[in-house]
Amino acid sequence: MAAEIAPLDLSPFFEQHLVLETERLVIRPITLTDAEDVFAYASDPEVTKYMTFLTHASLADSIKWLMTVPKEFDRRERMTFAMTLKSDGTFIGSSGFHDISSEHHRLMMGYVLNRKYWDKGYMTEAVREMIRFAFEEMSMHRVAANCDLENVRSARVMERCGMKLEGTLRDYEIRHGTFVSTKTYAIINGN
Repeated sequence: MAAEIAPLDLSPFFEQHLVLETERLVIRPITLTDAEDVFAYASDPEVTKYMTFLTHASLADSIKWLMTVPKEFDRRERMTFAMTLKSDGTFIGSSGFHDISSEHHRLMMGYVLNRKYWDKGYMTEAVREMIRFAFEEMSMHRVAANCDLENVRSARVMERCGMKLEGTLRDYEIRHGTFVSTKTYAIINGN
């Protein structure tokens, strides 16, 4: 008979929002003061092309979204981070954990980066740190993420971070009014 695996106690991670650091980045709580920086990437159709949210038409759209972040954190549904440059505090994108399951020791990850900072290795650096944190600090067993079939950049980030392609989810989500299929990548703690 298999040993019982107890649910994780994730309450310490929801008492105060985390701050993570890498060589070049500070990954900190995202706040309302980040609204203009969020709008800078969220209003760019090239950036939002593969995102489930609609391209932000005004700063009010970014503020409205940012107002949901603390509520989701308080309900233990999501942790959303601002990604900033360690050198000068410049906001370059956001990332986070969602679909967090203490019972099954797993979570999903998502991320988005201002186009000015593409192709500089920032996202790979951030995702590696988030995976490390999920495994070493939160004791997660599985970290997964999805990307659009055509989102080559995101797929490369996941592959560089050791995540393995597990399959295609056909018509998995609605994006900009259309059903789209996504690829699922995951990494298992210790593998």
